[in-house]
This record gives sequence, C-alpha cells and structure tokens, in this order.
Amino acid sequence: MLDKRTAILLDKINDLCREGSYKIVDEEDLVSCFPARMKADAEGVRQMLEYLSDHRYVDIKYAEDGVFCLSPLPEGRLYTEKAHEARSDRFRRRRDIAVLTALGAFIGAFAGSLAAWLISALL
Repeated sequence: MLDKRTAILLDKINDLCREGSYKIVDEEDLVSCFPARMKADAEGVRQMLEYLSDHRYVDIKYAEDGVFCLSPLPEGRLYTEKAHEARSDRFRRRRDIAVLTALGAFIGAFAGSLAAWLISALL
C-alpha cells in the first residue's frame, strides 16, 4: 500500500503516460501535481520515484538533471485502477445509504401520519 504522496505521484505518471509508452517528464511537472499543503520538493519526488521503481510500479529509463523518462508498469496501472474503483465504491455506498435513509424516513412518516389519522377518526 502506498502513502498519499506516492499514490498521487503514481496517479500523475499514469495520467501522463496514458498511451502506455515512455514519457519525458520534467521534475517541476511532477512537483506541481501535489497540493500546497503536502509541501513536496524535488528531492522527495526523486525518492518517491526510486521507491516506485524498486517496487515495480514504474520503469525509469533515465534520470538526469531533473528530467526523467518514465513509464508505468502493469502493477502501477493496476494499483491506480483499484484506488479509483475503491473511491467509486465508497461513493456508491454512501449514495445508497442516503437513499435508503430517506426512503425509510418517508415510510416512517407516512405510517405515523396514517396511525394518527386512524386514531383521530376512531375517537
């Protein structure tokens, strides 16, 4: 399992290399994919790329002077796809819970008002 920063970097690499080929990427492009609150720098990006390469998520053909030639490997693509699928599943579950809660509230309110009407009609 990757940490948030490394997962964001892998997602960016997968996005840049959609065709499945190697892509020449500047270090600044990779640093800019992180939100300001994460405070990523060039050295951190190099370390994350080394980690991704060591664990066979990406292949680095060369890395010179802040320029990288990268390509995501199948394991890296699979990780990103599973992460997107998990986010989609969470959204669907939350939506289903909200719909069922609203439906239950509606049925409960209807049954309560029907019971109140029956009681008032009988008295």
